Amino acid sequence: MAQQYRPRLMRYFRNHLGSVEDAEDLTQETLVRMMRDPQADKVNNVEAYLMTIAGNLLRDRYRRDRTRHVGQHVPIDENTEGWPTESVCGERVYQDRERLQAFLKVLDDLPPRCQQVFLLHRYEGLTYGAIASQLGISVSAVEKQMMRALLHFGTRLEQP
Repeated sequence: MAQQYRPRLMRYFRNHLGSVEDAEDLTQETLVRMMRDPQADKVNNVEAYLMTIAGNLLRDRYRRDRTRHVGQHVPIDENTEGWPTESVCGERVYQDRERLQAFLKVLDDLPPRCQQVFLLHRYEGLTYGAIASQLGISVSAVEKQMMRALLHFGTRLEQP
């Protein structure tokens, strides 16, 4: 059945869709739906029945594409050409390792409470209020500790 009706379905879908791949997908879906239909063996005009399934699939595709604004999609390859890549090279790894070690050294230079406030906010994602509550200090004290930490990092780390 697939060999007999596939060319007709492909022509139908190619005439209505811009993509051969989409035509292939819908042709296959049409044939699969026909095969899965328990009443398919009672159909008098198989070609007409297949074309009805094809028309329904095409209508569903148009509705879905309109809802998802498919016409406004732009392939990512067209927009990213010429962008720098994230290829890992030995020099980059070495530089990143050095930057991390410098950051950890500067972090270790902070007083314990200041270090704790900084880590709770930046790495645990806690708000100033949550940090104040957890540590039993005021929000103002948390703000001051964060300011101290940020100034410390700003003066000790190289700014790119």
